[in-house]
Amino acid sequence: MNFPSIHPPNIGPGGIIRIVAPGGTIEDRSSLERGISTLERMGFRVQYDERIFDSFRYLAGDDRARAEELMAAFEDPAVHAVMALRGGYGCSRLIPLLEEERLRHHPKPFIGFSDITTLHLYFQKRFGWITIHGPMAATATLGSMPYDQEQHLLSLLSDPGYLPVLQFTQLEAWHPGTAEGRLTGGCLSIVAASIGTPYEIETDGKILFLEDCGEPPYRIDRMVTHLRLAGKFRSVSGILLGTFLDCEPDKGEYRSADVLRELLGEPGVPVIASFPAGHGFENWAVPLGTRVQMDADTRSVRLLEAAVAVRT
Repeated sequence: MNFPSIHPPNIGPGGIIRIVAPGGTIEDRSSLERGISTLERMGFRVQYDERIFDSFRYLAGDDRARAEELMAAFEDPAVHAVMALRGGYGCSRLIPLLEEERLRHHPKPFIGFSDITTLHLYFQKRFGWITIHGPMAATATLGSMPYDQEQHLLSLLSDPGYLPVLQFTQLEAWHPGTAEGRLTGGCLSIVAASIGTPYEIETDGKILFLEDCGEPPYRIDRMVTHLRLAGKFRSVSGILLGTFLDCEPDKGEYRSADVLRELLGEPGVPVIASFPAGHGFENWAVPLGTRVQMDADTRSVRLLEAAVAVRT
């Protein structure tokens, strides 16, 4: 189901960010404290319910409680943005429990990555919301975020006119050309797992962003091949590859990059690799659902739309 893109209202100084735990929990609160310090330094206030520290197996509490916490955060008029505590596992278990009418009319900036990709895809498909693939409250990439990344995230959340050109020295052009389209994707394993679900990724005419962590080359091969067999590269406009952390075989006979380059050369569209977003130390936030232009020749990614709209 395709909806017009909905830009959430921007969040200004003193705005409240609610931390939720739709997936896993944490044992050590020090990482969260560092993340909160970063958000407060950016000028925001932070709220969370003690339930985010609940633990049930590998989850932050039972499914219904986590779903209720997520919906309540979007419904609360005092909350201006919602950020995930961490990824882990569990977001897909929430999908059947989410009540669309409680969410549909309350778009807010929503930030997270990894397992949170499930919710990014769900919000895009069901409501057309623009969301932010970026650092989470208890991840090191927020707690120790460099100043330039911090200012970038702040601008994405607060500035309706922020249209940066993102260029990094490590970017690699695997296939030449330029492409425009709405950005979609996230963690490769979650994107591949979306096939056949109500939140299955839609890639026609879009820029597909992929990243992952801890997946050996043969599993990357399997997941990318799965997406190809599902037709997800047939009408894609371009491909943007983020960080693939700890995805190399022990013996070093070949690299995950070799597998990706081989499989992703077939669509014949522009491909940029090594974009610093994902599970690595550098995790530049990117707005999913916005129109972007990628230029493999200049190795750059330009936002053509802001992540947020003016709050009215």
